[in-house]
Amino acid sequence: MKFRTTVNNPVGLFKIAQTLEKLGPSCIVSFSMDTVRFIKYREFDGGIQAWIKVNPPSLFSSYRIESSYNNEINMVIQVDALLRASKAPQQATDIRLQLRRKGNQPILDWQMTSENRAGSTGSMGQEISVKILPPQQMNAIREPTVLATPHAYILMPSLHALKPVADRLKSLGKFVTISANMSGVFKLSMDTDLARCESVYKQLENPRLEGHESTWEPDRFASVRIATEDFVHFLTSYHLEPENVICAITDELQVAFYVYVNLDAYQTQDIQIRPIQGAQTIITYHLPVYYE
Repeated sequence: MKFRTTVNNPVGLFKIAQTLEKLGPSCIVSFSMDTVRFIKYREFDGGIQAWIKVNPPSLFSSYRIESSYNNEINMVIQVDALLRASKAPQQATDIRLQLRRKGNQPILDWQMTSENRAGSTGSMGQEISVKILPPQQMNAIREPTVLATPHAYILMPSLHALKPVADRLKSLGKFVTISANMSGVFKLSMDTDLARCESVYKQLENPRLEGHESTWEPDRFASVRIATEDFVHFLTSYHLEPENVICAITDELQVAFYVYVNLDAYQTQDIQIRPIQGAQTIITYHLPVYYE
């Protein structure tokens, strides 16, 4: 089992770690030949799940991976360790990442070279302990299935603008109802013994989803009740400055958020050696739905 690469986008990697930080202490990182996935998986407690799929050149160059399982390596990593390791080298000129063993413990070894104002260079290293997941365990981890035709799907307002609203709702109650229709309206509402409030956003776009043709009446709202805390945690993806965010709701049953990000915007290498248009990164959030 071998993995080594050069990190050419430490800022993008750091922003991914920031996004995962509020979802729990650890995450799964899955390296394969054509995809890097960051997965927050909650099988038993029904919490929020996040699946981030990245084209390797958006984060790495000189990407080399080898294993007996389809050249795929899956590991559990502590998010705070990933935060520290990706934050430290943001001004480095060369960042090498390698999977190796230290005794019986697998580690991700970071070696970084930086240049100071005087023009001299220095090196530093960090080690992150990881847990390698065997193939049979990884095979049991599956992304939740989204129903074929959500009743409503809408381009959301700015996540950065929604964050203070959601924080305020979190202080008022445990659950929030999110609603959308196919006429460009998105709503957040809460009704408790202490407060009744509603925030309405109009003139939004209803995108065309490939393979989806909604038969829902345009002005009819599809709604789900979710944990306010889960919604606040989802909104931390504003760190990645998403280009678009789609909310897809199946009335009283299911909600998924699709966050589209351009990680290439944070590249540190000369753009001339990068593709003119890199593959877009997609983050999919699945939030549990609660009933009265």
